[in-house]
Amino acid sequence: MALIFEIIRKHLPQVVKLPATRVFVLVLAVITYGTVGFHFIEGQSWTVSFYWTLVTIGTVGYGDYSPSTAAGMYFTVTLIVLGIGTFALAVETLLEFIIKRQQMRLMGLIDVVKSKHVVICGWSESTLECLRELSGGEVFVIAEDEAVRKTVLKNGANFVHGDPTRISDLEKANVRGARAVIVDMESDSETIHCILGIRKIDRKVRVIAEAERYENIEQIRMAGADQVISPFVISGRLMSRSIDDGYEAMFVQDVLAEGSTRRMVELPVREGSSLQGLSVLDSDIHERTGVIVLGVGHGDELIIDPPRDYRFKAGDVILAVGKEDEIEKFRDYMGG
Repeated sequence: MALIFEIIRKHLPQVVKLPATRVFVLVLAVITYGTVGFHFIEGQSWTVSFYWTLVTIGTVGYGDYSPSTAAGMYFTVTLIVLGIGTFALAVETLLEFIIKRQQMRLMGLIDVVKSKHVVICGWSESTLECLRELSGGEVFVIAEDEAVRKTVLKNGANFVHGDPTRISDLEKANVRGARAVIVDMESDSETIHCILGIRKIDRKVRVIAEAERYENIEQIRMAGADQVISPFVISGRLMSRSIDDGYEAMFVQDVLAEGSTRRMVELPVREGSSLQGLSVLDSDIHERTGVIVLGVGHGDELIIDPPRDYRFKAGDVILAVGKEDEIEKFRDYMGG
């Protein structure tokens, strides 16, 4: 109880200074004034007096209650004057608050209170494509560029104005409550700096980073990234593979391209799944569903093209490729 009083004593002066608080207190005072007045002047019950006050202030005028004394009439006139002015002020304050907050949100000046959202630190063509893929959830992009802000809002995401390498700006984006953080800065040194800031705030949040140079991948991992992706290395190797026939590059592009009939998915084997304990051979996944199993992940290990005697365990993640209807069949087959 002493702690509650201490909090009230400490924060009440700041709360009272807020315009919205003052308007709320004024509205409450007018309602109290009307309720008490009708109760004692007109002899109505507290419930009827409260109802009568709101109807009068709201200028509804149902006509079910009206003053029967001269004092009651004069009192009603004062209540109308006070009530209409007060409620007009309250509505104006509320609209001003909503409009101002919306403007601040569009400018990226509001602290994020969401949880299980995705935070993108930095901006590039890669993160733009990533943002388009993440259209189903709440995404917040931290950047300082005005052009980035317009692009982010145009693509249906949220913008946080700030420097991703500053801890205070990472806290504005609520990195601690995020489902994952994607880091794509202009240089690998900035990426490392950003990841170190994220890890100072939260040691467990999943961090995915893009590496500009292949030799910096290990340093970015050491900084705290859970997964490091180097698009230049990937694209360079695919281009070299395309010198002869290029089927490898065609496969990757077809699976990952927008509008492709097939897509790559990660599906977890949950406790109680029909696959639990079955071998790759016995499960006969391709014949039953049509999807192709490319690999099985467990912890930090990925088994590409698992052997036929490999038995699926709860916690495994199956990496597979298939059409939309085939993937749905596979989900149903896995169960659990």
